[in-house]
Amino acid sequence: MDTSRFHAIRTRAVKLAVAAVVIVMLGVVALAPNGQQERAAASPSDLVSFRPDGTIMMARPGVTAPVLEVYEDYQCPYCRDFERLNGGVVREWAVQGKVAVIIHPFTVFGENTRVTRDNSRRALMASLCVTDPRKWLDFHDALYSHQPEETLEGGFAVEELVGYAKGIGIAEAEFTTCLNSQETADRADALSKLAFARGVQGTPTIRLDGRDLDWSTSWATPVQQV
Repeated sequence: MDTSRFHAIRTRAVKLAVAAVVIVMLGVVALAPNGQQERAAASPSDLVSFRPDGTIMMARPGVTAPVLEVYEDYQCPYCRDFERLNGGVVREWAVQGKVAVIIHPFTVFGENTRVTRDNSRRALMASLCVTDPRKWLDFHDALYSHQPEETLEGGFAVEELVGYAKGIGIAEAEFTTCLNSQETADRADALSKLAFARGVQGTPTIRLDGRDLDWSTSWATPVQQV
């Protein structure tokens, strides 16, 4: 058999195998018993906590597995697409106690795209200035709702970010001071280094127990995607 054809067939088989595994994994999550639902009802914002490395946990108390990781960049339009398509499903699973969600906000854009990178970094820094975990998701959603064009000079302007914060009840003075601090800039850069160190090369990257998932189709009924 021609080696190029054999390679193509083998590659397609591997992709199909990976896709099948992903479908099974999502199906297992979707069909998992809702043991946590016996507890008092909670909203996704009630489940948010800040981790020491700057990432965000969204999980019921005691739920540590499976782990669904979301690597995202607030300036990335595909991340916005993921939120619109599957963000609600992820939050529903967290509320039901089916997954422990870890969100990794970072700046994926490099120095060769200065305008886009600067926009992204300002938004990332702003998210780190939300100190009330119950308001973090609201601010997260506001960033995607107001996402500027990637090449817009000065996108995610400081005054706009402050306005989004005020809109959800965050104190303006404290938020502004945080947004303009070198400490916040250093924390943002550390988050980006962390994501790259874990092999993340693009956004969004979604992983379930370490395995990359296809986020481009709806997870609402994954068992029907066979």
